[in-house]
Amino acid sequence: MKQKRKSQRLVTPTPTERRVGDDVRRLKSKRVEGSLSLVTSSPTKGTSLRREFRAWRASLPTQLERDTLLTPEWVAESVVQEAERFLQAHLPDDFVERLAARAYDCYDRNQHFHKVLNRRGNGGRQTLYMFMRHWTAGWLKRERYALYKKLPWSYAQGRPLPIQRQ
Repeated sequence: MKQKRKSQRLVTPTPTERRVGDDVRRLKSKRVEGSLSLVTSSPTKGTSLRREFRAWRASLPTQLERDTLLTPEWVAESVVQEAERFLQAHLPDDFVERLAARAYDCYDRNQHFHKVLNRRGNGGRQTLYMFMRHWTAGWLKRERYALYKKLPWSYAQGRPLPIQRQ
């Protein structure tokens, strides 16, 4: 036997009654009102953060940095320090500048280099490390052959140096 459904009347709250989500909404609105922009010191809203990020990104000095958010000077410094620590020798001071300049030049001129640095995730950064290790090995071979002979063959192929225990 089927039972008849009782009609249910929807109860709407009176203006004096509070609903469950009111407190959360009020806190969120206060949080948004209270947050300030790091650049302009004005209140931020949802889209203004995106706008600020786009403006900041457009202000970066080179195309490579604007596209990838990679800074070749930092990567080059890391590669040179890695090689110096492994070889226990001081490399020429201009290696960092040369590596960074080469990365900027290749990014502007070489379509394949441009494509591989714009990979998703950390792929572009790892590719930049690989190229810089390869370039460092080549310059060491040409300019300081005795140090180059101490490097493992894999370093010239762009792989990281093995960890040395001291």
